[in-house]
Amino acid sequence: MKLCEKKLFLLDMDGTIYLSETLFDGSAEFLDTVKRNGGRYVFLTNNSSRGTDAYIAKMRRLGIETASDEFFTSADAAIMTLDPALTYYVCGTASLKNQLAGAGFRLSEEPGEDVDDVLLGYDTELTYKKLEDCCILLMRGAGYIATHPDLVCPTWYGSAPDCGSVIEMLYTATGRRPSRIIGKPQPDMALAAMRKFNCTPEETCLVGDRVYTDIACGVNAGIDTVFVLSGEGVPSDCEKYGVRPAYTMQNIRELLSHIKH
Repeated sequence: MKLCEKKLFLLDMDGTIYLSETLFDGSAEFLDTVKRNGGRYVFLTNNSSRGTDAYIAKMRRLGIETASDEFFTSADAAIMTLDPALTYYVCGTASLKNQLAGAGFRLSEEPGEDVDDVLLGYDTELTYKKLEDCCILLMRGAGYIATHPDLVCPTWYGSAPDCGSVIEMLYTATGRRPSRIIGKPQPDMALAAMRKFNCTPEETCLVGDRVYTDIACGVNAGIDTVFVLSGEGVPSDCEKYGVRPAYTMQNIRELLSHIKH
């Protein structure tokens, strides 16, 4: 099926639709064109640092009106897949903790004996105490889960450490890596979106700027992928990670041209 015939576009955000507080040229027109063609889009993001309301507000600041059902985050995936009967120490933002607590999860602010699992997210409020607490729990044998493996988060000045960088730091300190990673490159978010909107893999396309998370997620879900070079990724990443996108394009503007013509 051609790109212009796709019914569902699963879109990464930072590095794909915008960078920090700058909307990429062509993003708004691309979203409008998808809707005019009778399709729809869902924003898939590994960023667990903030909830859907914050993303809606950000998109509005950038001039794009969105609804809550157009977003799916790794925090949403965590709520859908983790066991709320366990007690978690969350190395993450207040927003992530509030989302989990609101869904009925038991959380601990201290590395007590009652903690079953460490849940590591993208923590823009990271402190040394949180890192030390994680080390205490991991050395004690607690379970270890991460919301996503992204090494960096694209920014206007280049990049900042993301969840994957903290995973590497904790590995250096404890010798442990997460036994489970919830978000992309796992196919769960893509598969859930297809089920929700009753679309087949052939009718779906995933667009993102990271080969090892975005594109791998689409490949693992059996759908076409578009690797855009407007964020973190570079062409050599395909060889580096052994993941092949269906298409490689410079940016969302080039994808828009394919959709229109």
